[in-house]
Amino acid sequence: MKRYVICLSLFILAMWNVSFRWPINDARLTSTFGESRGDHFHDGIDLVSTDTRIFPVKDGKLLYAWNKSLFPLENYWGGGNYKIIKHSDNIVSVYMHLQDGEKLEKKYTENDVIGQMGNTGRSYGSHIHFTILDLKLRESVNPFKLMPAYVDEKKPEIRFFYLKVNDRYVRINENSNIRLTRHYPMLIEINDSASGNERFGIYRLKVNLNGKDIMNSEFDKIRLSEHGFSVSDKSFHDLYDSAGYYKVSKIQYKEGLNKFIITASDYSGNISEKTFQVNVTLDMN
Repeated sequence: MKRYVICLSLFILAMWNVSFRWPINDARLTSTFGESRGDHFHDGIDLVSTDTRIFPVKDGKLLYAWNKSLFPLENYWGGGNYKIIKHSDNIVSVYMHLQDGEKLEKKYTENDVIGQMGNTGRSYGSHIHFTILDLKLRESVNPFKLMPAYVDEKKPEIRFFYLKVNDRYVRINENSNIRLTRHYPMLIEINDSASGNERFGIYRLKVNLNGKDIMNSEFDKIRLSEHGFSVSDKSFHDLYDSAGYYKVSKIQYKEGLNKFIITASDYSGNISEKTFQVNVTLDMN
């Protein structure tokens, strides 16, 4: 019976996933969900295409729209022209940086064009910023949990390790001997791409220190709470350094050899693992 329930649940999840389409044909991903934007999470994904038509990812009703053609005396905000489509009681999708154009419909099917990919608002080139929101749970959902698979066979690259001492970044090499006056966060440079030319964020980061899991963060949703926006119950500054490195906070080093095992995976399930060791002398006096 238990096996039947699990299979049924997986089937329902699979059907839910394929019920959404990509908002643009021949889409090429340029930015992923939850990436660092210097001081905040990237709330959605960015896409480009030679086909500029934008489609709703699922049938729905127009909930809200802003367009310069409708409000000619107002300035663009950061997202530029945008439309919000409601698909159910709690799920809406958001399409930003659209071209100027005042055509509005009350209802849209997934084959209706809702706008054209543009460069309006705070944008550095023609693209679409796409977001899925769960209004009931007050969460932004990683679109890759609901969209058809995106072709990506490249593993994330776990590159270098750093400590930030005052305003200086110190690169820590394998088997280095370091002296610490306090338990600094470990900063990790991780790059990911699909074609080799992009620099994407990752989907999951797991860190084990001296045989104990000290971090296991999944970028599946951004949640709004009384303490602000968070991923896996961690704030932006818990997960990222201001330079964009992934941050492993609240570390307790031990005297002598410290062994890190870093596991990083992307939204397509490609996994990389790297073991990193450093010899620590604690000087906390």
